[in-house]
Amino acid sequence: MKTNRIRYPVSLSIIVLATSLIGCATQPSVTVPKSDDGIYNPYGVALDPLNQVRSASITDARGQVAETYNIPTKNIYIDKKSEKKEDDGRESPAISKISPVLQEWIAKKKTDEPVDIIVTFQEDLRVPRLPELGSGESREEGKTRRADAIDTLKKARAESQARSVRQLVKYGHFKQSDGFWIVNSVVGTAKIGEIQRLAESREIVYLQPVEGGEPPPQDANANNDAQDGRDRIVSDPYFNLGLTNPWIGLLDTGVRDTHNMFNSPNHIAWMRDCVNGGNNCNDSSNPNFDPTDFSWNHGTSSAGLLTGNNRLGNQYRGVTAIRTDSWQIYTAGGLNTSAAVRGIQAGIAAFDRVLVGEIQANESETGTIATAADNAYDAGVIFVSANGNFGPNASTVRSPGIAHKVLGVGGFMTDGGAQYDNQGRGPATDSRYKPDIQAPTWSETASNTNDTALRVFTGTSGATPYAAAVAMLAHNWLRQFGSFDNGQTYAFMILYGQKEWPYDNTVGTGPLQMATNGHAWWGKVSVGNHMNIDIPINVGAGKRDLDVALWWPESATQAHNDIDVHLIDPSGIERAKGFSGVSVFERTGVNGTLKTGTWVIRIRGYNVPTGSQTVYWATHIRS
Repeated sequence: MKTNRIRYPVSLSIIVLATSLIGCATQPSVTVPKSDDGIYNPYGVALDPLNQVRSASITDARGQVAETYNIPTKNIYIDKKSEKKEDDGRESPAISKISPVLQEWIAKKKTDEPVDIIVTFQEDLRVPRLPELGSGESREEGKTRRADAIDTLKKARAESQARSVRQLVKYGHFKQSDGFWIVNSVVGTAKIGEIQRLAESREIVYLQPVEGGEPPPQDANANNDAQDGRDRIVSDPYFNLGLTNPWIGLLDTGVRDTHNMFNSPNHIAWMRDCVNGGNNCNDSSNPNFDPTDFSWNHGTSSAGLLTGNNRLGNQYRGVTAIRTDSWQIYTAGGLNTSAAVRGIQAGIAAFDRVLVGEIQANESETGTIATAADNAYDAGVIFVSANGNFGPNASTVRSPGIAHKVLGVGGFMTDGGAQYDNQGRGPATDSRYKPDIQAPTWSETASNTNDTALRVFTGTSGATPYAAAVAMLAHNWLRQFGSFDNGQTYAFMILYGQKEWPYDNTVGTGPLQMATNGHAWWGKVSVGNHMNIDIPINVGAGKRDLDVALWWPESATQAHNDIDVHLIDPSGIERAKGFSGVSVFERTGVNGTLKTGTWVIRIRGYNVPTGSQTVYWATHIRS
């Protein structure tokens, strides 16, 4: 059994679970689940119900609602008989509290040299699911229920962090200058010679510099149109549906918003500078305030693939027409970690549904950005980030792509589909597979050099906008059918992958291809230890290619829950399974013509030491 470094077990009585299952609503309307789905929801945000199956027929991406039904109570049961599993992981080594860059500084810099660092403390608050933008509310005015909820969280964080900082006096001198609310981290100054003593504090999880010099995750050169990339991911049928609910948030180097691909029509919403714009990234009184892509020629290309218009030709159009916020988090010297966290916070406050992390921070999964990204998921965000470009060796995935609740993106060449060799690879420290999925890279899109300029966008940076755009399109598609949970989009992203178990740390679940024709079913369940949940789906004559995917949210501090999926045909024979011991996803399928009748998707809690685990599932067959 693989576990993460610290355990916080959460138990759930099987009796309570069974009682709640019997009482599940039969209507397709969204209700607050009656049993614990692991989501902290004090504001009563609409959530998907547990143990309900939703379905839709799909023709050229257009969905038609189909049958909605509950999983029968008798299909949820304990089965202690267990198939032996080969361990596909490794023992998790201890994670250093001091980031690699800070360790280099300790070795090279003078002990009395002051440095700006970020201190991340043990998490002592639960980040709630934050309220949606209500009718009559405006994010421009800022007076929303979400803003009030964030203010409450800010106050609790400030009080907790003040106590923690006071406790550091016994380990060394640390002068705080700022703090965050999405993560239990503070910014301040300490001398190099005191860093190792500070790390001795039990309160501290991680120490890292504010600026470690990491560049955005691009690489050097080649030649293909964005349309070729769109064809690879089969996104145009979803674009044609016109589902443009906002907003996407781009954490990058800023955008040249005067570029023709962002005007007439204009898909760029807010332009913000999180380096020089204060805590809300919008203090334009600072003379250094500049939200444009002034240095790296990176964010302009990301935005072009996400949402660029077709003024330079349809071959260069972006994947979506969804309005995008640009959160500038880089200086001319590289990534500013404080700015990255401010950008995450600002994106959450601005109701950005998908956050795009064009980041390859040199930190562990307990680092500030990774933890902030995990907490952003808890608040309701879909977080998609580059795996980084430090491959091809093992364990080269960067943050926040390394995080548990972030979809880490690898890349393959738009022209020909060959693997991008320098893509960062897993495993993560706790043996999880990374990347989770892959998308095309090395395609031609907008450049910052002038308002009509184009260039080839490379590395995992070039893949990440494709994946993030697919996530937003999938979310908007699901929203038509009353599915609200961000975790459901994660399950569909794994479903859109093309690789079945066993997985590897080069492709994860493989290249994304959106499902455009056939029939889909989806839902969420709460899985206990040794629990089987048998989900029946009816397969008609002439259907083929049954794929199924699971995804579940874990934190960096909990014990790993090992969940599997088994596909059982109408005669009771297991035809396929997803059987990893270390991942937070499973994907498997049966290719070819399918037997007519009732198939069973069996979700099994192979080993669930926390007592229960919310699991999102999705399945698709082709007509």
